Amino acid sequence: MNISLQMMGIKMNHPVLALACILIAAPSGASAQDLNKLELGTHELSEMKTLSGVKLVFDPTKIIMAYALPRSSGHGLVTNIIGLAGGPQEIDETPDSLLERLNLKPYFVALTLPDGIPVWVKTAAVSFFRSIEPWDHIRVEAKTALSTGGPPIFVKESIATIKDAINNMRRQNKDIVETHP
Repeated sequence: MNISLQMMGIKMNHPVLALACILIAAPSGASAQDLNKLELGTHELSEMKTLSGVKLVFDPTKIIMAYALPRSSGHGLVTNIIGLAGGPQEIDETPDSLLERLNLKPYFVALTLPDGIPVWVKTAAVSFFRSIEPWDHIRVEAKTALSTGGPPIFVKESIATIKDAINNMRRQNKDIVETHP
């Protein structure tokens, strides 16, 4: 470990304090890198063009959700990318092809919004999910509410189905990381 205790202002006459600082500081640098590798592999910066013509260079591991909605004109679909700063980014590429192009598909679970629209959610972004409660005031087709840190995402799939899908995906990704370090 390359931590200089003297640079941190800790004198060696406090060995318990020094040990505590080492234990706190040591995992912090490696854990973020290891989590990124375990959950999302290694990804370089990518590019995409928004519907308004803005070329974005972005970290693909920041995407937490992708879905396509009908255009206001009624002709075709527009894909919304969630997780990048500035709110939803609207693009012409389908969510499926975007995730495939960015090599992110193994890290996203495909679910269905209550109105039947497919949505891809990054499994590492799901902090919890729960059954629908009366206070949710959502369509009867919704069975589960997912939390990714913002407002709940309501989907048609059951808790058991989502749990199985996420656990299976994590097991597959763990096997990939272990066999291709």
